[in-house]
Amino acid sequence: MSDARRKIGGLVVIGDEVLGRRVDDRNTAAVLDGFVRHGIRAGEVAIVPDDEARIAAVVRDFADRFDVVLTTGGVGPTHDDCTWRAVGRALGDPVVLRQDVLAFMERRSGRALSPEQQRMAMLPSGTVIERIGDGWALRLGDVWVLPGVPSMVAGKLDGILARYAMAPRVLCEVYFGVDEWDVVALVDGVVAAHPGLAIGSYPIFDPAEDHRLRISLEGELREEVEAGVSAVRAALGEPAFVRLRWR
Repeated sequence: MSDARRKIGGLVVIGDEVLGRRVDDRNTAAVLDGFVRHGIRAGEVAIVPDDEARIAAVVRDFADRFDVVLTTGGVGPTHDDCTWRAVGRALGDPVVLRQDVLAFMERRSGRALSPEQQRMAMLPSGTVIERIGDGWALRLGDVWVLPGVPSMVAGKLDGILARYAMAPRVLCEVYFGVDEWDVVALVDGVVAAHPGLAIGSYPIFDPAEDHRLRISLEGELREEVEAGVSAVRAALGEPAFVRLRWR
């Protein structure tokens, strides 16, 4: 894919425990924040069960469509950890016992690993071990396979995503004291006149807030977003304007 266009990322969150709400999914927000921070457009997020065939199908689909794919969860030694088998299946590289990984793990632990513990060294043959900060991350192509522990994901995100980073998109949020219901046609006009911008309209129902409508305008260039901000302020009228915030 050409480096001239913005990179697109996908996230696959894996685990019955996530779908069953037995654990809180804090990884999705962290990864999406990382995408924004590094100028990567989020293409899609999938939350899938511990089902090898389903994980493989989603990873294959994401790898075909996105520049970078992150998976979280399902990489331990227990019966329900099938992520590596699924990723290998998705990318046509079945798992093998990686002797170099096994040796590394045994050096780290200071003892021989049991057959069950050795499952952690069962990886696709093409898996690459990358130094990320003061730790390690594993990838197969541009699919990065991370554990489900939020602290371990957060600690690796910037090091991984920096490899795909571009200048972040420009975002401005404009706040108005009018009801969205009354200005839909005006907002539609701004959207039609600025097709290069991603424009969102969000009604506010909390009476404690100082505004009743938030309009977000996002684009590649500051001047394009500034033009959109001016247009939406003109369309809705300065008496309705409350404030704006650049992000």
